[in-house]
Amino acid sequence: MDLNGNSVTWLGHGTWLWTTSEGKRILIDPFLGNNPQCPEELKQPGPVDGVLVTHGHIDHIADLASFVGESETPVIASWEVGAYLKEEGVGAVEQIGIGGSVDVAGIRATMVYANHGSGIGDPRAAMVEGGVAAGYMLRFPDGLVAYQAGDTDVFGDMALLAEIHSPDVAILPIGDHFTMGPERAVHAVRLLGVKKVLCGHWGTFPVLTGRPDELRELVPDDVDVPDLAPGDSFGG
Repeated sequence: MDLNGNSVTWLGHGTWLWTTSEGKRILIDPFLGNNPQCPEELKQPGPVDGVLVTHGHIDHIADLASFVGESETPVIASWEVGAYLKEEGVGAVEQIGIGGSVDVAGIRATMVYANHGSGIGDPRAAMVEGGVAAGYMLRFPDGLVAYQAGDTDVFGDMALLAEIHSPDVAILPIGDHFTMGPERAVHAVRLLGVKKVLCGHWGTFPVLTGRPDELRELVPDDVDVPDLAPGDSFGG
């Protein structure tokens, strides 16, 4: 899979680690030590040049405070999730909103809508307001555009995102139950117009039943949906 010299590693569930063609590293939704899919050698993935947070659910931010701490590593999040992270002692939080863009490690990251929740905290206790869920359009220095969807169902404005950003590759959740499954993700692929799709948020728990081969059977033959296991990297 050609990603213009960039590569991305799936750490399991909704956690992804991008390495740019310039050697910068961006971590998406750090769910590491508590992630049953994350390979042991990646639970401490090493220094990164930035962290992007899509929403406040515990399976996306559980390990963020311990991983980043009070370092100067920039952490991009929504206003509400960012406020929570600051209270947790995370140092260099930059809060943005849907439609806003920020430069991090040479990548132009634009926060875009996701059709999902964002409550923060233990579901057995009172939830903290987490604002809206989001995804990101990532424009790399070499021109690659990646759609990091976060947790979402398909929604019609994916077509508008495609018109505005022209993504080359999409990282989509396909597990079903908490996000769209393959039968709905195929419509996301159609609306986005992408020919390269990486699948996440599946297989972590028994309830997440969607699989990449199911999506592969539904998309046109010219759409690449590779098999991947946690720890696998693509591109480079």
